[in-house]
Amino acid sequence: MFMDALLDLPQLRTFFTLAQTGSFTACARRLNRTQSAVSHAMARLEELAGVRLLERRGRSLGLTEEGRRLYQACEQVFATLDAASEDLRRHQSLSKGRLRVGATVEFGSSILMRHMQPFLAANPDLEIDFTLSHDLLAPLLRDDLDLIIDCLEHLLPSLKKTPLFRETYVVACAPAFRKVHRIRVPGDLGRCPVLSLDKAGTWWNRFLMAVPGRDQPQLERFIAIDHIRAMIHAAAEGMGALLVPRYSVLEELERGDLVALFPAIRPAEDRFSIYQKKVKASQEKQKLLTRYLQGLSPAEFGS
Repeated sequence: MFMDALLDLPQLRTFFTLAQTGSFTACARRLNRTQSAVSHAMARLEELAGVRLLERRGRSLGLTEEGRRLYQACEQVFATLDAASEDLRRHQSLSKGRLRVGATVEFGSSILMRHMQPFLAANPDLEIDFTLSHDLLAPLLRDDLDLIIDCLEHLLPSLKKTPLFRETYVVACAPAFRKVHRIRVPGDLGRCPVLSLDKAGTWWNRFLMAVPGRDQPQLERFIAIDHIRAMIHAAAEGMGALLVPRYSVLEELERGDLVALFPAIRPAEDRFSIYQKKVKASQEKQKLLTRYLQGLSPAEFGS
C-alpha cells in the first residue's frame, strides 16, 4: 500500500515520463535532467511504494503490474493538472494553449494544410504544431502528440475515435500514356509499367481484389517510388499508371494532367479518423479542432 510520502509530484512526473519514453536517457532529455537524477527518483519512488514498478528486460524497460496501475493513475492525474494549468494560463493571457497535431504525410500536405488557416484565424490564441508521419500512434501514446488524424485503425481502450471520411482510391495515368499503351480494361495494365510504393507491388492489392478474377491484370513491371507526391509527378510525366487516394490527385484530374481509369471499379477504402487520448479529449482546444475537422466536406477530399 502506498504511503502518503509517495505522493511526490516530481517523482510521479518522472515515473510517468519514463514509462512514456521507455528509457532513462530519453526521460532525462525530455525533463531536462541528468540520467542519474532520473534513476535516483525511481529508486526513491520504489522504496516508498514498497513494490517494484519497473522491469528491465535486457536493454528494454517495462512496467510491472503495480507500475501499470500507477501509470494509469498518473495519466488521469497529469491530464487533469495539465488542463488546469492551461486553464489558468488562458485566464491570465487569453491563450488557449498549444496543440500538437499529427497526420499522415499525403493527407497532411494535400488536405490538412489547405484547411487550417480559417481555423487558425478564428482561434489566434491557439498555437498549433504539425507532425506529418506514417508513424503516429507511438507519439500519441507517449504524449508527443495531442491528436492524430490517421487512416489506420487503433482499437485501444485508452483512445477516443472520431470518424471523419472514407479515403477512396483511383487508378490514373497521363493521357498520352493511356494512348501509347492502349489501356482500355484492367488487363491492359499487365503490359505497361505501374508505380508502387513497394517493389513487390503489394500496394496494388486493394485494386486487384476489386477486379473480378477473370479480368485481373498480371502486374509485372513495378517502378517503386516511396512517396505518393513523387509518384503523382512521375505519373504526370508518363512514367507509369498509379493507384493513389483520390484526394491527392483532384487538381491533376481537373487540369487533365492525369485521367482516371476504370471508374466503375472501387478499390478497397480506408477510413480516416481522429484519435486522441480519452483523458485529454475533453480539453477545449481538442474539442475545438475536432468540431472543425468534422465540419469539413468529404466532397473536398474526393469522397
